[in-house]
Amino acid sequence: MEDIRFDGKLDYTIDNIGYVSVLRNKDFSFSFKNGKSKYTLILVLSGSLNYYFFKTQETISVSLGSVIFIPKECPYIATYTQNNTIAEVLSFDMCSERLADIFSNPFSKKHSAFSDICKDISNQNSNSIVFLASKIYEILYIIQNDNVEIPAKFQKIIPALEEIRKNYATNNKVSFYSSMCNMSESNFRKLFKEYTGKSLIEYRNLIRISKAQKMIESREFTVAEAAYLTGFNNMSFFYEVYNKYIS
Repeated sequence: MEDIRFDGKLDYTIDNIGYVSVLRNKDFSFSFKNGKSKYTLILVLSGSLNYYFFKTQETISVSLGSVIFIPKECPYIATYTQNNTIAEVLSFDMCSERLADIFSNPFSKKHSAFSDICKDISNQNSNSIVFLASKIYEILYIIQNDNVEIPAKFQKIIPALEEIRKNYATNNKVSFYSSMCNMSESNFRKLFKEYTGKSLIEYRNLIRISKAQKMIESREFTVAEAAYLTGFNNMSFFYEVYNKYIS
């Protein structure tokens, strides 16, 4: 729900899903000299790891909020760089006539949603293939979405979009974001509305209400707690926005 402008589609399917959660301490290391027989996504719940890929001679670091994608048959060595590092490993087959180029090489991606996905997997039934498949699709969707090139015309507002997605609970004024983008407030408002289809406040409320809904569905938060933590200080307004976007 964070970027209503993305209208792409997944041109692949996933199958033969595996999951394991591992806890290791600093300097623990392991390698796959021939790579794995499946594609792999690793999410970090705590701590950090380094991955060295033999073919590209590249080192990629991952930490909380990051995910690393590793193609099948891609040799690598991984080293834990902090004590009590917890990583969730999702392995799967990817079926497609032609995979997107972004899935041909290993890479890492950091996104605010990845921490929530990681926690969802930890808190839910990780033995459910349907549940794990939905999370894999969600991660891959975000990766593809973020690789959609934003037209040059809208490049100026990228800092504001990233700031809103990261700190959606803050109540900064529009002038704060326009200054961040080195734009006048009027030009910023116009360009932002043209790109997202919504005003900045509407866009931020959409993100907030989406986050609040996930908190409520987790049953770890009351409605009032979810509203407060996502930036709503008035319950009447929260219900108004909730009914507008969710109901």
